[in-house]
Amino acid sequence: MYQAPVNEFHVLLKALGYLRTHWWLFLLEIFVIYGISLHKFHKTPPVYESDATLLIDTTRRQIYQTVLTSASSMNNARKQNMVHLLSSQDVLERFRNQLTEIYNEGQPAYLKPLFPGGVAYPAGVLRNWVSLSWDKNSDIYSIHCTSNNADSAHALCLGYLNTIQNYYPEIGQRESLLKRDFLTRQISSFVNQIKEKEQTIVDYQRNNTEFINFLNLTTDNQGIQKLRTDKSNISHRMITNRAIYKLILTIPRAKKGEHTARTTSIAVLTQRVTELQYQLNLTEQSNHPDREGRIQLIRHELEEVTSKLGHLNEEEVQTFMRTPLPTADVRQKVASLELEYKADEMKLANTEKEIGLFAQKEQLFNQQRLQYERFFMELNHKKKLLTNLYQKQQETELELSAGGAEIFRLQEPTRLGIRVAPLLSKHMYGSLSLSIFVIAISVIILIAGFPRLDSEAEVHRLNLPVIGKVPLIRKQGATEDLPAYSLEYLKIMNYRIMREMKEAKCPIIVVSSPHAREGKSTVTHFLSLASQNSVRKTLLIDGDLLTSHPNKFFGVVEDHTPGLKSILENPDNIDYQSFIVKTSYEGVYFLPRGGRFDPGVLPNFTKPMEQVLSSLRKDFDTIYIDTPPLFSSNLAHQWSGLGDLIVLVARIYHTRPKDIVEAIQTCKVFSKAPVGLALNCIRLSGPNKRASSYYFSKKKPAPPPRLAA
Repeated sequence: MYQAPVNEFHVLLKALGYLRTHWWLFLLEIFVIYGISLHKFHKTPPVYESDATLLIDTTRRQIYQTVLTSASSMNNARKQNMVHLLSSQDVLERFRNQLTEIYNEGQPAYLKPLFPGGVAYPAGVLRNWVSLSWDKNSDIYSIHCTSNNADSAHALCLGYLNTIQNYYPEIGQRESLLKRDFLTRQISSFVNQIKEKEQTIVDYQRNNTEFINFLNLTTDNQGIQKLRTDKSNISHRMITNRAIYKLILTIPRAKKGEHTARTTSIAVLTQRVTELQYQLNLTEQSNHPDREGRIQLIRHELEEVTSKLGHLNEEEVQTFMRTPLPTADVRQKVASLELEYKADEMKLANTEKEIGLFAQKEQLFNQQRLQYERFFMELNHKKKLLTNLYQKQQETELELSAGGAEIFRLQEPTRLGIRVAPLLSKHMYGSLSLSIFVIAISVIILIAGFPRLDSEAEVHRLNLPVIGKVPLIRKQGATEDLPAYSLEYLKIMNYRIMREMKEAKCPIIVVSSPHAREGKSTVTHFLSLASQNSVRKTLLIDGDLLTSHPNKFFGVVEDHTPGLKSILENPDNIDYQSFIVKTSYEGVYFLPRGGRFDPGVLPNFTKPMEQVLSSLRKDFDTIYIDTPPLFSSNLAHQWSGLGDLIVLVARIYHTRPKDIVEAIQTCKVFSKAPVGLALNCIRLSGPNKRASSYYFSKKKPAPPPRLAA
């Protein structure tokens, strides 16, 4: 079969299916949530508000704000500090005292909740009812008070406003004064520390003269690094000197005057070449008739002189390569190189000695040098801090020179008779949100923990062998009462059963289900009704020996006949034909159970039923056996061994996929008959109903149109 993939649309259909079948659970959750919310609404004490605004005029601080570069940030920080100061424990204690004075004067009833036992709440509790905020774009401060009474909220706001107005002159410049005193003390302390550090450095210099001289020598560019550089340079010169010395000694010496004669000839020939080139240029520029002949002669002579000069130069080069220098020059160069080498040796020895002494001093004064540098670092750091403190002190003096600020009441405390909490709409909206969330969680839990067959797509995805579908029928009765589309679905299912059992003369169809209340008895009844025919006989056997649903369907009293019970108790010499009841439907017969029967006493009752069923095959065309649920009794297991086809009923929105799969496997264990699945209670939409009723419409056909005469 086709296996449909799982996608979001299937999950949505599952969720909608649970909403349709478990609406009572979700409705109960909504009632519980709304009930708790309404209970909280009625139990929550009312809350009333009172607001007031005041202005702290800072006009005289404008000069200070224009002088400082970070006026905006400092202004916001100042206002924030002011809010913390005006809502401090000291201010709230004064506010508590003022409330106590108001209460002691007349003891108004609206203030009694604030004075349990005649004593006001502590300042920490009053902080929960009173709040002060500030506006970053102006000097306006807002007071917000809450209480369970409008008059008490107004009294709280008025008392807090009076407390701030009375207490502000004491704290207007408090922050700046404290800041100035702190900076003054810090500056005095740092000045003393700097003086002590300078005196320490002077004493250290006086007591360590040798170390100071060493530092001076280092600062005068006479340190060990310079000496090491000089040593390296001297070593390079000495190496170069020795290399040149060896090179000169290995060069062959020329004889006296060996290069002089050839050099003179080269100079004479070079002078002659220059003269000939000059004559050639003058001749080429003249207009004399013999110009061409003279040019040829000059060029011929120039070639001869150039050739001689080239031979002499080659001989001179070869001679110089063999003997480049004369003996006198070699002696002079060797003597100068020896003199330079001796002088560099003396300089190198002196430099190495100085480096050794300097290294000893540096190792000796290393700890003192670190300590001396630390003294100067601490001194410079304290001087920088002192500079910053002086700058802060100037800013504080400028702030103090701006003067204090004045306070004005912009809005008196309000007295509103409308409570702000609890709000019924807020509780309702909260309950609605919580209800939606709880319903969603419940649907997810149901989908995850209680999976079930929700649609035909679910059945196809599980690859279950579906043999037919039974639509949802609200009313049970005769075939005339069944909708046309429902009867058509039942006939289609019967046709499929007959097609599967076409080789059997009288097929025995066992109908069961995994659990109770899945509609197996109803489906069996509908199948027998759909199989009624004037030429075919159908028998319905009530194999469920514990209930009597088929009797009610056909209107047969339970003790109308001894029924199946007597056949099982006395299988020999029983006329079972007398136990079969002919129903009011054409071709449909019914074998009731006859009475409640405990199958535990006869665990092998299928043996006599095999003979009975063999006899019944000769008289009927189709036999349906209604059995109990597979997982409730072993009767269905024994009946399944007698059937030619087993039909398992799965109710949509009720049967779990795991149960139906396990039921199919159980049937295959107890019987070799094929197993088919009947989907019960399938809801059909309007278009499907109309399509199914196409051939079964009860409307009268329209009369044929009149033809022309």
